Amino acid sequence: MELHLIKLVLAGRLRRLMNTKERKPDESLKIAERLLGGFPEPSAILSIKGKIVVKNTRWEGLVAAYYCEMSFIRNDEFDFQSFLSLLDGPATSRFRAVMDGHEANEYFSLEDEGQRGGFSLTISISSLGISEELSYLISIRDNNESSCLMNALKDMAFSDPLSGFGNESSMHSFLTERIFLSKQEGFSFHVICIFLSGIKEITAMFGKKTADGFLHRFSRRLAKESSEERLFRIMEDVFIIAIDSGERYTVSSMVSSLVSSLERPVFIGDTEILPSVLIGVCQFPVDGESSDSLLSNCFSAAFIAKRKNLKWSFYC
Repeated sequence: MELHLIKLVLAGRLRRLMNTKERKPDESLKIAERLLGGFPEPSAILSIKGKIVVKNTRWEGLVAAYYCEMSFIRNDEFDFQSFLSLLDGPATSRFRAVMDGHEANEYFSLEDEGQRGGFSLTISISSLGISEELSYLISIRDNNESSCLMNALKDMAFSDPLSGFGNESSMHSFLTERIFLSKQEGFSFHVICIFLSGIKEITAMFGKKTADGFLHRFSRRLAKESSEERLFRIMEDVFIIAIDSGERYTVSSMVSSLVSSLERPVFIGDTEILPSVLIGVCQFPVDGESSDSLLSNCFSAAFIAKRKNLKWSFYC
């Protein structure tokens, strides 16, 4: 289906929905999510100020793959001024025409053959004009013939191959976005830092293959116990969990359960290994308002636990 037809279908359905008094206000967003889910290209709907209100999974993948190149998209915001600065004179006029509602749809090309590997993107912007929250439809096409390989390589830069979790770069990106949203919406969340002891000793005693097998099984166990949360492995023996809950009681119960589960024996062939963990917990915003400060204070909380001969501790 052509993009302008998709836009008409989307706008028509949303308008009918919003004009039905029996509908709940948020149903328009749910309908938009379902429609965007079937789009063949990475797509999102923006508010009049550029907030990304709805997006499909392809959007998240492309934005992650071109994180550096698409600097005008950060923290679920499409920065119109930053995007405008990348356009030439005629394209600038066309962009403003869409923003003002004088044109229904325009296409813009972003290319840089000089960069290593290069990139070529076509960005379509359509004016929906349904409401201030549902104002623009954005779709992005990756024109690179080698885009699949490029995206795979860029995905590797944000993931830990042994555990399958996000790596340190991925963690900082995720926490930065989570902090931004938390400030906007006024909610809290917790960060849990897990130190796994004895990896160097296990490697020295049983070899790297056994140590890697142990780490892999430990990671699988952690993923099973934290299936609803975002997980990261930022060092050989350091794991991070980001959880939405702002309730200390809920987090306390979860961490106590984690310790019991994670310290059960792990068997690699005939070798039995007894994991030992130390955990520090921080809460945003009381224990830090940046990814660096939260991580640093999680480390401090773990050291507090160690000094008190405990398995885990809150920062304060």
